[in-house]
Amino acid sequence: MQDFLALLEMVLRIFEVSQSPQIFLVLVILSFARLVTFFSIVPFFGGAVISARVKVAVAAAFVIILYPSIAAIPENQTFSFGVLGFTALLTKEILVGFTLGFIASLVFEAVQIAGRIVDYQRGAMTAELYAPSLETHVSELGQFKLWLAVVLFIAVGAHRLFIGALLRSYEFIPALTFPNFTSARSPAAVELIAQLAAAVFSIGLQIAAPVIVALLLTDLLFGILNRTAPQINVFFLAMPVKMLIGVLIVLIALPFIASRMTFYFGETYRAFEYAIRMMAGAN
Repeated sequence: MQDFLALLEMVLRIFEVSQSPQIFLVLVILSFARLVTFFSIVPFFGGAVISARVKVAVAAAFVIILYPSIAAIPENQTFSFGVLGFTALLTKEILVGFTLGFIASLVFEAVQIAGRIVDYQRGAMTAELYAPSLETHVSELGQFKLWLAVVLFIAVGAHRLFIGALLRSYEFIPALTFPNFTSARSPAAVELIAQLAAAVFSIGLQIAAPVIVALLLTDLLFGILNRTAPQINVFFLAMPVKMLIGVLIVLIALPFIASRMTFYFGETYRAFEYAIRMMAGAN
């Protein structure tokens, strides 16, 4: 271990890093934990499609880029924490990365909920697909809308905003400090979580609204048809029609769906930044 620290100290001197090897390792490990947790959760980074090696490499690259700002430690700050203190800081970094990744993933969860609602309305819930980006099973249209959201998210450059905010989070929540969870802010944090959870279902309903209305009108039409001609087997006749109408309305409503997705990307980004400031205790 001493040989490794001596070698690391020599490398740090070559790159003009003033921190000791021990402090350097602590800062790198803590910063890496937040980044790799975030990249492991967010769907726009590929989920299970992207290998763990790629996620680790990307997180390590960002740590190298960010290290000069991460290493800006006040001169009077001491490092008296032991193993328990380091474990607590590491757990904090993982929780911060998980929280931010969870918030960034909410809009994609809402999109797949919208697809699930549509498939339920048109009677196609038996055909589910595995979505590697969410690491769960989704409906057919849920898979389609999820990948549409991912493509649109990257196309409009929203991923750059979220990653930029994630990197700036080290200014508000340094690696060597704990979030400011004061009692005054606890109700606001609970309210934010409740609002975000409710927003997932609200967004899903809004994105699925055109198809829901069209399928309700279709059911109404077949109900009237069943009243006028009871001998017709409306149930078996309505199933293929509703399948076709659901897909057609989704295709026709794609501009509306894309515009709503873009709008909710912006709303999610504002919630993302607000969560960072709330954890940091800033206004």
